[in-house]
Amino acid sequence: MKDKLYSKAVQWAERKGFKKIRANVDEYETPQSFYKPSTDKTVIPDVTGVKMGAKSYFEIALKTDDKKAMISKWKLFGTMAARKGGKLYLLASKG
Repeated sequence: MKDKLYSKAVQWAERKGFKKIRANVDEYETPQSFYKPSTDKTVIPDVTGVKMGAKSYFEIALKTDDKKAMISKWKLFGTMAARKGGKLYLLASKG
């Protein structure tokens, strides 16, 4: 099911005019990962894209038990997008 959501996110980004799209799925190049030393974990964005020179991050919002980790991940991607002139897009499926 998650692969289907990834493909929908990539299609949405393409319709909105994003180029150099990278996604965390087999058909696309994997986005750059970020290492968090305090937890020894690597964080990878779901989808990234560039539009007019600004890099944006796309995250698929799914229900999870670890809300704190999810929020810190979104804060990281929001900060990185702002540094590069882009935005963080949170995509949620229906239902």
